[in-house]
Amino acid sequence: MASIRCADIEKLVQFEKDSQDAITEFERIKTQFKTINENLLSKWQGAGAKQYKKETDHILEEITSIAEVLDAINNGVLKDIKNAYIQLDEELKTFNENPTSEEGTTA
Repeated sequence: MASIRCADIEKLVQFEKDSQDAITEFERIKTQFKTINENLLSKWQGAGAKQYKKETDHILEEITSIAEVLDAINNGVLKDIKNAYIQLDEELKTFNENPTSEEGTTA
């Protein structure tokens, strides 16, 4: 007798949920970083402050939004994987409704 087979995408679904938490936390950290720099630069004058501002502005420009990265993952490759799993799940449903042996005969 053939055993029941299944495809589980729970880990993929959990990644999508965790992505939103990561986006929220990243934005909180970025906002806090900006606030700290603004407070520091409001009290700091001179060439050192200008160079520091230049560096922190560069860092903020170079940091790709985690939301963009995770969106690309979730709506790109992850979506394709989930669609493949959904299709596989449908195929397994059909198989499980009428399992066959390896020779192609009904078990």
